[in-house]
Amino acid sequence: MAQRDKAGAEHNVHENHRARMQQRVQTYGLESLADHELLEYLLFFVIPRRDTNPLAHRLIDHFGGLHQVLDASYDQLLEVEGIGPASARLLSTYLPVNRCYLRSRAQRAGLETLEKQAEYLLPLFHGQNMEIVYELLLDDRFRLLRAVRLAEGVSNSVQLDTKKAVAEALRSGATTVVLAHNHPGGYEVPSADDAVITGKLMQQLDVVGIALLDHIIVAQDRYLSMRATGRLPRLRNGSVEMEFLVSSGG
Repeated sequence: MAQRDKAGAEHNVHENHRARMQQRVQTYGLESLADHELLEYLLFFVIPRRDTNPLAHRLIDHFGGLHQVLDASYDQLLEVEGIGPASARLLSTYLPVNRCYLRSRAQRAGLETLEKQAEYLLPLFHGQNMEIVYELLLDDRFRLLRAVRLAEGVSNSVQLDTKKAVAEALRSGATTVVLAHNHPGGYEVPSADDAVITGKLMQQLDVVGIALLDHIIVAQDRYLSMRATGRLPRLRNGSVEMEFLVSSGG
């Protein structure tokens, strides 16, 4: 009887704690929660009767922080004691859902500014430890038609097939292209090779009447626009001019 009373009291404590946290979120938003509290709150949805606070702390301790937890794969999450399939599925869907949200918004609202382009691109490269190339295919109102993953490389280089990039743009009916790739090492300045491939693609797109608007280099949570910094090649009479400074790094 005593054990049953103790279990009932603990259940009431957890229920009251959940109710207070849910009211706090409703009143002040998720931003009012500490990192471990946010995980604790998310786990409410898949663990209805158990105290999720210790599990939230265990996740933080295991991965090192909130963003590392949300970056983790389904299989990596299952390695944490107390995390079952439902919890792992929930936590591992955060980034894919965020990417889908940004894609949907870009398709309707447009990507006419560098800030909007960067906001869309940063999650695509988040957590990647190899160089990846994307092209954003835009219509004449800068609405996103498609985001194409063109190539994958290694940690400090990637090979881009410019003919494939042109073919994808033509297939989608794009009028404008934004090229983007990442530097996992954290240095967002374009290399000499980046400049050459940008000029080559610009020239090939121009032949079929498509404009290369920009080439954006992403490094973790930072980015650099070749257009905004004067590094984007210029076309003159069908020839590419590249009179700008680039780094010697990759």
